[in-house]
Amino acid sequence: MKKNFTTLFLITFLALTSFIVSQENDYIPGELIIQFKEKISIDSFEESYADIELENIRLLSDRMNIWWVRYNSEEFDDAEIRFRISKDFRVNIVQFNHRVVLRESFDEFAEVLANFPDDPMFNQQWGLHNTGQSGGTPDADIDAPEAWDIATGGVTALGDTIVVAIVDGGCQLNHPDLNYWYNWHEIQGNGIDDDGNGYIDDFRGWNAYNNTPNVPGSGHGTHVAGISGAKGNNNLGVSGVNWNVKVMPIAGSSSSEATVVAAYAYALELRAQYNSTNGALGAFVVATNSSFGVDYGQPANYPIWCAMYDSLGVQGILSCGATANLNINIDIMGDIPTACPSDYMIAVTNTTRNDLKNSGAAYGLTTIDLGAPGTSILSTYPTSTYSTLTGTSMATPMVTGAIALMYAAADISRMNFYNSNLFAGTLMFRDVLFNGVDSISALQGITVTGGRLNVYNAVMEISSPIVPVELVSFNYELLNGSVNLNWITATEINNRGFEILRFAQNNNVWENIGFVPGFGTTTEPKSYSFIDNEVSDGIYSYRLKQIDMNGQYEYSDVIEIDIKTPNKFSLEQNYPNPFNPKTNIQYAIGSRQFVTLKVYDVLGNEIATLVNEEKPAGEYEVEFNLNTTSDKSFRLVWNLSSGVYFYKLTAETFSETKKMILAK
Repeated sequence: MKKNFTTLFLITFLALTSFIVSQENDYIPGELIIQFKEKISIDSFEESYADIELENIRLLSDRMNIWWVRYNSEEFDDAEIRFRISKDFRVNIVQFNHRVVLRESFDEFAEVLANFPDDPMFNQQWGLHNTGQSGGTPDADIDAPEAWDIATGGVTALGDTIVVAIVDGGCQLNHPDLNYWYNWHEIQGNGIDDDGNGYIDDFRGWNAYNNTPNVPGSGHGTHVAGISGAKGNNNLGVSGVNWNVKVMPIAGSSSSEATVVAAYAYALELRAQYNSTNGALGAFVVATNSSFGVDYGQPANYPIWCAMYDSLGVQGILSCGATANLNINIDIMGDIPTACPSDYMIAVTNTTRNDLKNSGAAYGLTTIDLGAPGTSILSTYPTSTYSTLTGTSMATPMVTGAIALMYAAADISRMNFYNSNLFAGTLMFRDVLFNGVDSISALQGITVTGGRLNVYNAVMEISSPIVPVELVSFNYELLNGSVNLNWITATEINNRGFEILRFAQNNNVWENIGFVPGFGTTTEPKSYSFIDNEVSDGIYSYRLKQIDMNGQYEYSDVIEIDIKTPNKFSLEQNYPNPFNPKTNIQYAIGSRQFVTLKVYDVLGNEIATLVNEEKPAGEYEVEFNLNTTSDKSFRLVWNLSSGVYFYKLTAETFSETKKMILAK
């Protein structure tokens, strides 16, 4: 869809080698992130590289076999060590451990008392509801109140408790306006991995910085969490995009890339466990939020980080990433994570209260998906207060919260589709989100969707039932005496295929004349065709019988065709005439016969054979092109001089010749 990795890499490599080199210098010397092809003994691997004093720091992802290691960088060259380890038969990917930074700026800070009427600061949240306050443009917002008429978050139609993973510096875990996720399958503080997920005592999230369950406080993380999921309608402070979503705090947004990989790995493991136990363990994480990154980062240098998004996606998780707080084109300059090529990573830029792109926010026609309000955004902050911040860091959790709200609003048929095929179902939610944006001129031509988030549009569409096979068109064309049927589907669920049914007046019964296999389950439009050659004069009706994998079926609407084949032979005058370099010749065949159509010069020399085969009754048209025409012996026609030429139609019971003029 949006990101062509090969193209992106070639452009950036050829045009911006200097950026790649400088970015590869922004790593922690003596540290590597390694993904192994399969489970290994890390002790044995360390022994293989005892000469460089290699030792493991810790396992980052057991599911993906990713380890964080260090070695003696004072004695050995980093590039040589990386190259040496890359040749090890046990290693799938090896890369440097890069430094990572947050993406926000402080505007102002305001302490607010706890006892206020219903969300007393909501009128300052222009991104949710813009009335023109503080010089804004009315309705330059995400239409949150309209969306809340449909859903306010919490659980899906199937009863799943919706969770968003906020990967950041940490959160104030006792903020009264935030609704946190708890791992009720873990006994807090007993030193045992009670639920078997690989993380001991992870009762309230995870600290990927030091591999413990002790999530630290963070102003940035608390602010981001509130944008997505501050409690709504609770007589306190502000509202989040989703009033009732559970926030999973994961500390691990900065310092090093290894920490980021470990943080994502926690969300991945919890959702994978939820899937494998049918919800008995783990957490129903639907989105991750990363309001941090690496300016000018090139995906080729961050293969493991970028790969995490596909791994999360196939488990059912969309990941939202904040692009750079720089007015640069990410398509050209690069960025991590928003240049990563995964379809499951949603790249977000920052818009203002006047529906303009913030002048300090990045863009990219193929990399940055959409914009969201991120300028002067009021949200939760430590010490149970509130603060206004600006940055793509603030725009991104708007999208994360919107995704969570979509899951709360999704019709049960869509949730069944999602659960039956997480790979396609997750992309369905992404596509609905993208289709629902408000198109704004400031983002046209510089983002994938050309628009700013509108959560109401997304919630409206996702709340409507999904048709198992949504047929958007079914039509026909008469082609050389045959009927060419064409149809398109928008989505398909468990579609085995289509029987082609025909009703002829002289037969008086629906007959099955063919079968076209379906695509199973897909959210992408699919095109089909079927040619019926066994027709003659008369009125025919056609319909499709769509059959599911379980044998259930539905019929399409009926289309009717009146076929009238010519009852005589004819050869029409070519057009245009005179011509240069090409002309069209029409002819009609009254019955199935062997036909030739040839071109001759004035001396009777054959110039080209345009037709040389048996044809059923019908009307036909052929092009005579001096540049491309070839006869059945592949003899090309070149450099004919101006003058008169003849074309002759010959059948078993018919022959006619006409004149045409080439004028150069």
